[in-house]
Amino acid sequence: VSVQLIKGKKNKLEGRVTRVLLRSSTKFIGVIEDNGKNAFFIADNPKVGSDFFIPRDKLNTAKNKSRVIIEFTDWPETTGCPFGEVVKIIDDKIDLKTEIEANIEVFNIRHTFSEKIEQELQNLPIKIQKKDIKERKDFRTDTTFTIDPSDAKDFDDAISVKFLANNNILIGIHIADVSHYVKSSSEIDKEAFLRSFSVYFPGKVIPMLPEKISNLLCSLRPQEDKLTFSVELEISEFSKIESVWVGPAIINSNKRFSYKEAEEQILTQKGDYALELGALNKIAENFRLNRIKQGSIDFERMDVSFNLSEQGEPVSVERKHPLHAHKLVEEFMLLANKIVAEKLSNLQLSVYRVHDLPDIQKLNDLSNYLQAIKPELNIHKFSQKNSVQHINKLLRTNSSSLENLILRCMAKAKYSTKNIGHYGLGFSKYTHFTSPIRRYADLLIHRLLKKHINNEKVHLVDLEKKCIHFSNLERTYIEVERKTIKFIQLNLLMSSIGKHFEGVISGIKKWGIYVELSEGKGEGLVPTNNLTDDKYYYNENIHAFIGNKYGKKYTLGQEVIVEIKAIDLFQRTMSLSFSH
Repeated sequence: VSVQLIKGKKNKLEGRVTRVLLRSSTKFIGVIEDNGKNAFFIADNPKVGSDFFIPRDKLNTAKNKSRVIIEFTDWPETTGCPFGEVVKIIDDKIDLKTEIEANIEVFNIRHTFSEKIEQELQNLPIKIQKKDIKERKDFRTDTTFTIDPSDAKDFDDAISVKFLANNNILIGIHIADVSHYVKSSSEIDKEAFLRSFSVYFPGKVIPMLPEKISNLLCSLRPQEDKLTFSVELEISEFSKIESVWVGPAIINSNKRFSYKEAEEQILTQKGDYALELGALNKIAENFRLNRIKQGSIDFERMDVSFNLSEQGEPVSVERKHPLHAHKLVEEFMLLANKIVAEKLSNLQLSVYRVHDLPDIQKLNDLSNYLQAIKPELNIHKFSQKNSVQHINKLLRTNSSSLENLILRCMAKAKYSTKNIGHYGLGFSKYTHFTSPIRRYADLLIHRLLKKHINNEKVHLVDLEKKCIHFSNLERTYIEVERKTIKFIQLNLLMSSIGKHFEGVISGIKKWGIYVELSEGKGEGLVPTNNLTDDKYYYNENIHAFIGNKYGKKYTLGQEVIVEIKAIDLFQRTMSLSFSH
């Protein structure tokens, strides 16, 4: 917006919006309400805050009660609501495919590649040239493998292990050298920048890079020579880093593990690479413990995953606990990112993944609340010095509702050229280097690293603007992911209206009590008018509902049984009541 500054009360500056320059949201999903005289559009999302007037010639065959996607066209100063045009009539079918297609349209997710890009792809050689190997460290004889989800096709990281005569272990963290194939300012590169990330839906991926690059040329597939950017570490006593090397390399992966396969070898200590996986797991566990001791927050987020039918439709949901194999890969990727960030930190300009300090006031509000409802936790006032220690103490209670409350006090991680460190990880310098197939920021870091190693001058224009672009798009994609997950969860529960479920109170507001159903089935609201067994009042100090007559109390983290009363798929809401 363009704002005219005016002097406000008590010498505080105030402003008046004079013009809207750019709207971040221009497309919306909802329903047409046509009374025969005028047609309006009512958005599914109540936060949109206004209905839209749809002129007759902009309905594009949509009728009363049609579900549509509209695009904002104008908001004349003389009218009370904006104008819109129907751009798509949504199929009446309530399925995942329709939901994904609607989200791609509404959030303007780029999902096709141009003819120019297709032409550029034809010129990319599939075979590695001899000249490309000359300056690279050769890891092809080292035991190397990838560990990824069972349905992954783009393997952008691999790990190699070599046992040395001095009882030390050489570990290679190998990342696909995307920068070798995707040249700066090529059409492929321009499109990758506009996308910035691969977008993942259940059963579907919209890749940042075309399939020939992401799944063939750069994917670290087994028994194929592949170009990488690598970090090599010599480790002694399963815990100490004796030396570090960073540079271009070539590898040949021996095996492609799924997480489950790697986990089985770690637990049973049996299999072709059980010795290597066992050593990696032991080192990763030591590194993780050391990282937490030095100020890293011990978050252990459980993911919600969906089992899909052959037609690609969700049939069930489950919460997945992180495996040893997940933590192993995560630890080495964190380490590689940290090492590269430190290596590039003496450059005039670099890209950092930063995470600001938490809101201490919010943390102290949480502390006061916990003292009132759970004095046994013995959590006292937070300060910047003790915040990590206190947070880790709370996380050890294994309460998902507490974890969510802590996350709400946290700043959002983002990309920036200004390094302020990464609070959550406890690192003074951190970047993203390990996923160049699916994140453009990592590809930029590879280019910076290549120039740094070759002692070339770095000329990167508008780097901070690029960082803002990445951070904004990342938030958009997170929102799309949350919307899609909520849609699937509620859709799977449509046949369970009237049924009873176990759950945990995940949030308490003046208007009601949020309950998260067990096993990641979804979250719903018990509105205040569904609290019928007593007259309840909301205690703002301890964020609890307390019954006047019987003194029954509803507090955060409390285990409850609820009945599903109603589900509105389009507004992503579920109404619940407590079972007594």
